[in-house]
Amino acid sequence: QQLRQAIEECKRAILALPEHSERQKDAVVRLIHLRLKLQELKDPGEDEPNIRVVLEHRFYKEKSKSVKQMCDKCSTIIWGLIQTWYTCTGCYYRCHSKCLPLVSKPCVRAKVSHQAEYQLSICPESGLDSQDYRCAECRAPVSLR
Repeated sequence: QQLRQAIEECKRAILALPEHSERQKDAVVRLIHLRLKLQELKDPGEDEPNIRVVLEHRFYKEKSKSVKQMCDKCSTIIWGLIQTWYTCTGCYYRCHSKCLPLVSKPCVRAKVSHQAEYQLSICPESGLDSQDYRCAECRAPVSLR
């Protein structure tokens, strides 16, 4: 019940904040975390939850019994038949359930989606043409000879 109230408060806060502001983006991330926590609490039938959130990674428990997967944290083989493992839906980071609390690298996709700034000019650097092909300090002409 408290989680549902927190979700509703977070929704109201998002609508009240200025659009495209950093505070609004942070509130949206918080809302996502709260909703994932609520979904995690709705599936208490298993010993390990289906969804885990660590450093903005959204890890889902894998059902595949494939043996060809490698853990991105400890770099060992994930034995799908006997080990539980998770995959991030954003960046496809894979790891054992035992390695999940040790993850130290934040999700790349989440970071990019928060800091999406586009470079609209083809060549943003200023070159010799802006200096009239002269040295910036002594103003002597720069030539290839």
